[in-house]
Amino acid sequence: MWIWGCLTPHPPIIVPEVGQGRERDASATLAGMDTLAARIRGARPDVLLVLSPHAPFGESLVCVDALWYQGGLQRFGVPDNLLETPGEREAFASLFDFLLGTIPARKIFTDKFQLDHASVVPLTWFRKAWKRLPPIILANPLGLDLHDAYALGRRLAEFKDSRKWGLLSSGDLSHRVTPEAPAGYEPDGARFDAILIEALRRNDPQALLDLDAAFVERAGECGLRSVLALMGLAGKGELEVFSYEAPFGVGYGTAIWDNMGKAFHDIPALARKSIHHYLENGRILPAEEGKRLFPERSLWETTRPCFVSLKTRTSDDLRGCIGTLEPTCPSLGEEIIQNAVSSATRDPRFEPVKLSELTNIRISVDVLGTPELVGGPEELDPKRFGVIVEKNGRRGVLLPNLEEVDTVREQLLIASRKAGLHGPEGAALRRFTVDRFREEY
Repeated sequence: MWIWGCLTPHPPIIVPEVGQGRERDASATLAGMDTLAARIRGARPDVLLVLSPHAPFGESLVCVDALWYQGGLQRFGVPDNLLETPGEREAFASLFDFLLGTIPARKIFTDKFQLDHASVVPLTWFRKAWKRLPPIILANPLGLDLHDAYALGRRLAEFKDSRKWGLLSSGDLSHRVTPEAPAGYEPDGARFDAILIEALRRNDPQALLDLDAAFVERAGECGLRSVLALMGLAGKGELEVFSYEAPFGVGYGTAIWDNMGKAFHDIPALARKSIHHYLENGRILPAEEGKRLFPERSLWETTRPCFVSLKTRTSDDLRGCIGTLEPTCPSLGEEIIQNAVSSATRDPRFEPVKLSELTNIRISVDVLGTPELVGGPEELDPKRFGVIVEKNGRRGVLLPNLEEVDTVREQLLIASRKAGLHGPEGAALRRFTVDRFREEY
């Protein structure tokens, strides 16, 4: 099962050991990479397919079957290898055999493969998210024509495997956006990037497939085929763009196709069933029963924190809200079960929900990304980010995109009051994203 796919740039300068402070010139890219890492933190795949235009090249999709991968940034002044991870021979064989005959492809076997910066740079963020990298498979799509690159993604979407898979599409955009670009300036560079980013936002692969070959050549890109493969995998799913900029004359974009959210359509129903079961039987819904009723594997094979909120249907008044900032249960499904019951029965602000009330309650579940420390209110957005205010051991939390909260100041004041503080002055501030799942009826 494919749980997500993403686009990342790979400039070594955004790695602090290389940038030595210059990485701050790419602030939008750093924020995009941090947001991406937060989104995938609780969704470590069993196998990570890395599409890199810097892998061995040929007139086809070149796939590297390695027993072990290691990589560093020695060319950029960092003396030691930054990461290492095994390959996955059984998964490689399954995927390669599946592609063979439909996608022009060849394989290279080696005991150990040295990754370059096109893989190492994004993987440094992934390692921060997971602490330990999963086994990877490396492939270079640069030898495919544009239609075959898109067909690769569509074929990947058809691939069935019991493992959880992630796709890392590594690629910079135009290398010729501004006059200071190392590859020289080309006026079509900025136009190419604008077309590509808009196509990602609209999930419109045809806009890229129709590009004139000479125009693409003038742009001097390396990520177009990686992008098309990602779009093919996503199909009609939503692609979320986190950032775009060209601070050094080279276009950098970050984006994600999050199949976790699509797989989690049962989340509000699981929360409701958990509350109903507890109010009717006086005990927590067993995980095995939850799995039987809501068998979507992603609920039971990932760990993420969540908040469960209850509101009355008639007046839209809050009736309970309890959650966790870090996973406390073996799976997201169990986290939902526990927090749903707590929201209904253990919120100290309200009387416990009665079974007779449940039909008049609408349930919303927010699945959280990883909180990140921010430097000040200017890095907050109450519609996009939730906030944590913490000082002297006191902590207040407020979810994002609440109807009654329109400004950062309002958000901080409410979160501060929740922490028992007069205001956010002197407090540590953290922001987080959520995937929100709400009953609509």
